Amino acid sequence: TAILRSWSALRTAVEQDWGGFDTFQKAEDLRQNILTQFDGSSPTPRMTIDELEDNLIFYMEEEFSIVLEDRSERQVAETIWRMYEECGRGEFH
Repeated sequence: TAILRSWSALRTAVEQDWGGFDTFQKAEDLRQNILTQFDGSSPTPRMTIDELEDNLIFYMEEEFSIVLEDRSERQVAETIWRMYEECGRGEFH
């Protein structure tokens, strides 16, 4: 969840209440949804890196009315994916 908390697009959306009265809960729902897909129950996540990226784009647009133009969703998806793979190999650094 640290990667999501440090993602400037999501952080700004939460700080500015762009998701309405339940902005914080929407951010938590995003974190929980990702954790469900990347829960460590299999050697590979339940979605591809491209699906994760698409889900991030969709969620940010639908829940926070943000159109991401900086490709930061790709960076976030790649980081989450890489961390999952590293943890799967026992690399906890």
